[in-house]
Amino acid sequence: MNRNRNLHLVAGLLTPFLAAGVCRAQNPIQLTGTVPAACTIVVTADPRATTLALTAVGAQHVQVGVIAQNCNRTAGYTLVVTSANCATAPAGAKLVNGASAENLRYSAEFGNPTTGGSLAVVTNLLATACTLQTGRDVTNAKISLESSTVFVNFTGVPLLAAGTYSDTLTIAMNVK
Repeated sequence: MNRNRNLHLVAGLLTPFLAAGVCRAQNPIQLTGTVPAACTIVVTADPRATTLALTAVGAQHVQVGVIAQNCNRTAGYTLVVTSANCATAPAGAKLVNGASAENLRYSAEFGNPTTGGSLAVVTNLLATACTLQTGRDVTNAKISLESSTVFVNFTGVPLLAAGTYSDTLTIAMNVK
């Protein structure tokens, strides 16, 4: 008889749970993870950047570098370019001969993948404005293993003064 009484007691305790037919968690576990922004560029100069044919007759369109890009921010980023010699008169990017101060004007150009709304080609960068010219603008896209190509455009001048002509392009990624 004692055994039957114990079974009735256990059955009485389980009845509310069985009647409800549902088990509810009284202490839920919240799961959360954070992924930090990881946006990088690697700028690789093309060997042609240091062997420009400045005295060649006619328009020159020369690849001078490649920008490898990765960015996991869906808000995107911009690639901007600045010229070290741009602000000195005359305004605009120019290769300058350190000895004679003679210069040869040029503009920069970006060839881009079109992911995230990027324009395929952005021309006339640094032609008149000097800093933070946007070569690529990405919005609403994560970018993985994409590359933009950097070109310079100039018209060769056969009678330039002898010497070394130079400028420095600085390319940066501004994450949105």
